Amino acid sequence: MRGRFTTKGWHRTFREMAMPFYLVHQQILVAFAAGALWVPYLRTFPVMLVVTTIIIVGASFLITKSPSPVRYLFGLPTPKGSCLPGPKLRGFLPVLVLSGLVLYHIVLANFLPRSRRANKGDW
Repeated sequence: MRGRFTTKGWHRTFREMAMPFYLVHQQILVAFAAGALWVPYLRTFPVMLVVTTIIIVGASFLITKSPSPVRYLFGLPTPKGSCLPGPKLRGFLPVLVLSGLVLYHIVLANFLPRSRRANKGDW
């Protein structure tokens, strides 16, 4: 009985679209709402709901069908032999890259010279 519902292609696609949908829905909704407030007929709730749902489902579908590095960044499984997470460093390459970027940011934030105004104390 379970195989009857879980082996269909559409079910697998919708299941994979759940995480990208969850991660991008607020950003798309806020961006659309900020722009739609200037157009009277777009700022009504039903229009905004339908339009943003279509945009978000489309973006989630594109993320789901995108190449493996993009899929990995949204928590979706990647095919074997993919560069992310990859066999090198036992899958820790993305963690090391992000850690390096954080350290670089910390060093820049703490050791770059401050502006003249900040040095004088004229906040």
